[in-house]
Amino acid sequence: MKVQQKLFQLVKYPLIIISILFISYVFTAMYSFHQLHKGLYFNDKHLIENYVNWKSVRGNVKNFINVEILKKKQSEEIFNQLGDVGILLSGFAGKFIEIAIDTYLNSDGVIILLEKVKKKDEIPKPSLFTLLGSFIIMDNNGVNSFYINYENEGEQYPIYFTRDGLKWKITNIEFPKNLFDKIR
Repeated sequence: MKVQQKLFQLVKYPLIIISILFISYVFTAMYSFHQLHKGLYFNDKHLIENYVNWKSVRGNVKNFINVEILKKKQSEEIFNQLGDVGILLSGFAGKFIEIAIDTYLNSDGVIILLEKVKKKDEIPKPSLFTLLGSFIIMDNNGVNSFYINYENEGEQYPIYFTRDGLKWKITNIEFPKNLFDKIR
């Protein structure tokens, strides 16, 4: 019996430490998501800036759009008929979009976009319930990453968060493959 008690004593403390580390790990993700939620709800640019890695998000959005422009260029017959001019036009379009992304994809732009599309009313007021409820909508994407699915008009947009020290920041937003078809 004494051997079992000593073994339990040896195992008890590491299990407690591992449990505390796991709970704090999950809580930091929930807290970061909640802080971003508060930033969006209260139009707090400082909070939004703290929980979004704008450089990474801009880069991913630019890559997505450039790939889509290249696909459209290859599939549209008019670009083939224009030859080198078509390549030049698609290059100009890509550069114009990159400049627009650099200019408008920031905390100010997100707040203006939310006001313009009238999505602000759909955001629930941040509370203890929304903090704890964030655990339900978070999907694990590896040890240092999770994502949530933002749904708009039946389309899902995964928003990826990556750990940055004790904070978690948005690093990528995926768009549906048919996004440009809907914009037309």
